[in-house]
Amino acid sequence: MEENILEIVEKSCQIHRDVIAVKYLSHRDIVEKSYGDLWDDIRKTAIILRNNGLCGTHIALVGSSSYEWICAYMAILFMGNTAVPLDANLSVSELHELLNRSGSTALFCGASRKDVITELTDDCPEMNIVFTMEKKVDIEHLEGEDSNPQLAILSFEQLRSEITIPADFAFADQDKDKMCTLMYTSGTTGKSKGVMLSQFNLAQNVENVYVNLEPGVTILSVLPIHHAFCLTMEWMKGISLGATICINDSLLHMLKNMKRFQPVGMLMVPLMVETIYKKLKDVNPLLPKKLVAKEAFGGKLEYIFCGGAYLDPMYVTEFKKYGIDILQGYGMTECSPVICSNNHRYNRPGSVGKLLDNCAVRFVDEEIQVKGTSVMSGYYDMPDETAEAFQDGWLCTGDLGYLDSDGFMYITGRKKNLIILANGENISPEELEGKLSIEPLISEIVITGDGNHLTAHIYPDQDFVDKKHMDAARTSEKLQKIIDTFNKNQPTYKRISALDIRKEPFEKSSTKKIKRNLVQQ
Repeated sequence: MEENILEIVEKSCQIHRDVIAVKYLSHRDIVEKSYGDLWDDIRKTAIILRNNGLCGTHIALVGSSSYEWICAYMAILFMGNTAVPLDANLSVSELHELLNRSGSTALFCGASRKDVITELTDDCPEMNIVFTMEKKVDIEHLEGEDSNPQLAILSFEQLRSEITIPADFAFADQDKDKMCTLMYTSGTTGKSKGVMLSQFNLAQNVENVYVNLEPGVTILSVLPIHHAFCLTMEWMKGISLGATICINDSLLHMLKNMKRFQPVGMLMVPLMVETIYKKLKDVNPLLPKKLVAKEAFGGKLEYIFCGGAYLDPMYVTEFKKYGIDILQGYGMTECSPVICSNNHRYNRPGSVGKLLDNCAVRFVDEEIQVKGTSVMSGYYDMPDETAEAFQDGWLCTGDLGYLDSDGFMYITGRKKNLIILANGENISPEELEGKLSIEPLISEIVITGDGNHLTAHIYPDQDFVDKKHMDAARTSEKLQKIIDTFNKNQPTYKRISALDIRKEPFEKSSTKKIKRNLVQQ
């Protein structure tokens, strides 16, 4: 078993040198990069870092999923630096704040966020070098009169094209236990925290998650690359298997790209699964399921790894009819991220699978607490929060759950989200939300509590509303009937007494989790 990411990537790139590692769209053309290309470009990027004195520092990445992004990330690690992947959907002020908090001295920036660069002079005095990841970034404009003379703005793509790899090239010495990635939590509640992960943490997660795929099998990457689930389980795990990773250029184009790339596997969050299912329900039920699957998914999709929130077991059953296995797992950034998962050997709907071999778990007042080789060392520059996160050496996840007699884990809710009614009853809102979210009229739902009363905040599915020609009054009437029917099958304390119909979707994190703290009680 490999102990660092460099060993995993180098081994795979050598074994699968002629296999296609990455496919992506450039305008209307599909570009292909082999594992040999990937290995060469990682080394070229590492030379760029060395030539610019970037060894042993913190280097941030801001941008959408791209071949350049993953080359930069790997090179940052292998030259002894700490990579700081940041959410490209954050505001300029939020990104600048994280650049400062993380101590980043260099930045790889995508074209979509060149606005981050223009104000670096005043906001980020420690920033010395910016590498633009695409040719189309207007470098001359960014180097205007108001720019920082100490801030070098360089074209990563141009520099890489000028690099020749010397025969004696070597990466920096690898310390498997040193922080290699500083990954900020999505911050659905409160201030985001910088999770400190080592190469050993990440390698242990990659090595202990079981995935049965042959080299060259196609994966479609649709999740944000800065997030642990995508970065570790899609990119690093995919590379370790010699898979072909196809980059989805936009969520709006996901179904189109599924037909174009014909993936065998994908990673998704529950909201994506729910959205696809509602579209499937609109298809003529008399059509053969295999034909529908071919038209909707490209005809080769066999599995979806799903994590991030509760998913009703119904979806597992329904997708199976289309020949697709939904393999639900559970984890958190602090655990690199996977703690347990279903896989090709066993899959129990409703559960999030069995613990990884490198993880141990205990339950304190139903809260899941974890130990293992994938667990972070702590939060960067936040000693109080780090101390609070651990209890007797066990990481407190904040999630509630249990193990059944066969070792399958079940998540029952989030400790911080738990609604405690005035009569003392404890309610997990995720449980109720999961049962109601299967209704085609409900696009998004959050349940809150006040005293002895529960309120359902619902954003209706606009496609469904339009299809049925429903006005506001009819929509409200239908939603109330759904709530009334639901209440009949619930104990008194779990019944919903108020309905709040939203005109806009809930604000979400980059991983499509609703920011519950922003929902009005």
